[in-house]
Amino acid sequence: MRLRRSLWTAVFLVPFLAVAIALPLTGSSSRHFTAADVVLLAVFIVLVRLEYPVGAGAAVPAQLAFVPLLFEMPLRDVPLAVGLGTAVSSAILALAGKRQTLCPNAFGAAWFTIPPVLILLAAGERPFAWSHWPLYLAAFAAQTGADLVPAVVFERFVNGAPLPMLGRVLGVVYGFDLLFTPIGMLAAAEGRYAFLAVLPLTGVLFLLVRERWGRLDAESEAERLGELAHFDELTSAANRRRFDERLAVEQSRAARSGDALSVCVLDLDHFKAYNDAHGHPAGDDLLRRVAAAWTDVLRPDSLLARLGGEEFALILPSASSQDAEVVVERLQGVTPPEITFSAGIATWDGSEPVGAAVARADVALYQAKAAGRDRLVLTR
Repeated sequence: MRLRRSLWTAVFLVPFLAVAIALPLTGSSSRHFTAADVVLLAVFIVLVRLEYPVGAGAAVPAQLAFVPLLFEMPLRDVPLAVGLGTAVSSAILALAGKRQTLCPNAFGAAWFTIPPVLILLAAGERPFAWSHWPLYLAAFAAQTGADLVPAVVFERFVNGAPLPMLGRVLGVVYGFDLLFTPIGMLAAAEGRYAFLAVLPLTGVLFLLVRERWGRLDAESEAERLGELAHFDELTSAANRRRFDERLAVEQSRAARSGDALSVCVLDLDHFKAYNDAHGHPAGDDLLRRVAAAWTDVLRPDSLLARLGGEEFALILPSASSQDAEVVVERLQGVTPPEITFSAGIATWDGSEPVGAAVARADVALYQAKAAGRDRLVLTR
């Protein structure tokens, strides 16, 4: 994956560098590089990092500064300046250990600057005028196309993103560009340093981006905690809460479909003696290995839960008592050799409370233990 990323990055990096370096060497410009250009470039670099998450993608308000750049800075210098500025910004973020969600190669991400620069150069590097809107529309379309092609290629062939999802995400991203472009044109129309008028808007966008990322982080943490609330921390099997919730769902499904539903309660034999002889770390490791081995041979629709201590339970949808017996025998075959287990199996009768089936399986488990352990007992 890393090699593929590097190869595709080079595909866009090499021609970009060739064109961006050649442009300043091809002739002179009627404009001069000034302090205003430095400030505007710095604003652009800040804006390109204000990534507002939209669905699976992120939109940036870079047009607020990029459009004025096209009418303030010598056009031939724009691509290289944007590439260098973005590279410096990327390096700072990397050194600070910050998240980067844009194209990993700064120069490749700056490829979008070249087509609009070439179009405006061909028109004679004119000052901004609203009457030239067809020219600006063509430049915007060229910019969008130049950004779209690398994005689609990179996400489709490197990250494997499906085209329908890409279409939705990129449609929103370029919609943001379309909305911000007229504001950038207003700043360009007013001349040098007029872009400073958009700085208050930049502050608002910063607060919105910060709030949005904070909300997404909070949702992610809540989802993670929700997952932890349903799974046993030691074995990664489901916990009792998850077992009860899933059992109620499967009972309703079995009642509608008429399919069988079996429940198994399993208990490791002489686990306390193993724990006392080998220590709690070894006992914990054994529980983890048992749960992992059992999970590997269960059907995806089955649920393994740790009810507590060395006791586990199984929910087996669409499984008769005979089917459940086969499953338990399969578990016996993969259980680590240093331990055995006893099991009780019950099949829901279609009318009793589902908890009654679990209670019958629990009684069967104790019968298995009383009969000598390392065996299973079925109830009807």
